[in-house]
Amino acid sequence: MFMLVPILIVLLSWTQPVAEIWTHMADYVLPQVLKNTAILLLMVTVVSGTIGTALAWVTSMYRFPGQRFFSWALMLPLAIPAYVLAFVTIGIVDFSGPLQTALRDSGISTVIPSIRNVWGAGLVLSLAFYPYVYLLARQAFLSQGRRAIEAGQMLGLSRSRVFFRLALPQALPWIIGGLLLASMETLADFGAVSVFNVDTFTTAIYKAWFGFF
Repeated sequence: MFMLVPILIVLLSWTQPVAEIWTHMADYVLPQVLKNTAILLLMVTVVSGTIGTALAWVTSMYRFPGQRFFSWALMLPLAIPAYVLAFVTIGIVDFSGPLQTALRDSGISTVIPSIRNVWGAGLVLSLAFYPYVYLLARQAFLSQGRRAIEAGQMLGLSRSRVFFRLALPQALPWIIGGLLLASMETLADFGAVSVFNVDTFTTAIYKAWFGFF
């Protein structure tokens, strides 16, 4: 019975007169939350998909100095929590950070725009979650890309045309899988968006919960 107490509290809270709260949330909170969440999802999908796919193609199809090192080093962002990457990014590019301080000391008066907004959060989340796309796309290119290159060369296609006409369509299901993982991580993120002071569904649910109780 003791385990049912939290559930009963939640159910009883729904019977309280909180119409004003729901009206306020619908008028002022929900539109901004929807906008920020949509921007983050769109930005992470486009940026992480582009970065992850491009890096997967380069590291799997080309040979260059350090290729083996980069093939696994590019997975390391998964080992860094997104909120830590957010703290580090803000610390570096903020007005009092080392980057802008060095620019001012060098006589460069250009001010870098603040990244404490939804666009800065989207960029950091893209850099944090692109390995999901990179891992799956690279595996697809390793298993299918070489055959696509051989077939394309037989048809007289350049390597760029092989990528867009043969390799990319074959790897698309893998890439979509990586994008879905990155999107779910974006929706679930709380720390990084809090650092950037951006309200999303996750932070709104957290604030609403503590607003009710």
